[in-house]
Amino acid sequence: MTCTPLFSDRSSDPCASYQQALCDFGIADLIETLSNFCDPDFDAGRMHLEEQELEHLATLLIQQLCVSLNGKMMAGYLNVVRNADAWTIADLPKLDLKPLQYWTGLPESFPHQTSAPRFHDGDWVRWQPLPNHAQTDSGIVMGRFFAFAQHRGQWKWKYLIWLKDTSLVLTDTAWEEDLESLREEKYP
Repeated sequence: MTCTPLFSDRSSDPCASYQQALCDFGIADLIETLSNFCDPDFDAGRMHLEEQELEHLATLLIQQLCVSLNGKMMAGYLNVVRNADAWTIADLPKLDLKPLQYWTGLPESFPHQTSAPRFHDGDWVRWQPLPNHAQTDSGIVMGRFFAFAQHRGQWKWKYLIWLKDTSLVLTDTAWEEDLESLREEKYP
């Protein structure tokens, strides 16, 4: 897959910057590979995967990579990076991903030993700003649920947020750690 920016001036177009970031970090290649993947257990062509499904598969694979990292594997990859002229892609160490953990039941301690939720229905919140990006989405908490946060390996509160009308979507979900309180605003 060839990754070139959609527009020549990426600084003024966030969509082009996003696309370039997908290319720079190899995510666009991963999604392309997933869309064409075929082996005896999985044929993407016959599955008629939608873009959202491909992105979700890529997300799950990246999350599994994060929990499957080990020192021996990282040392092998670093060796390839440092000696790129002498190595080929075939020399990369094989990666064994840990199987996904499916949680079908709440923890036994729920709700007695669970931290109280920080936000309640009707609270105004916003996503914590990223470095160099003070502008974030904000909205009102519509509800919450207790879910297994695979990226943290533990159960956490997750919130359903009704976003302000300036956002590109109406609702979104967010983990408690990604939100912060906003002063009370008038509902649009």
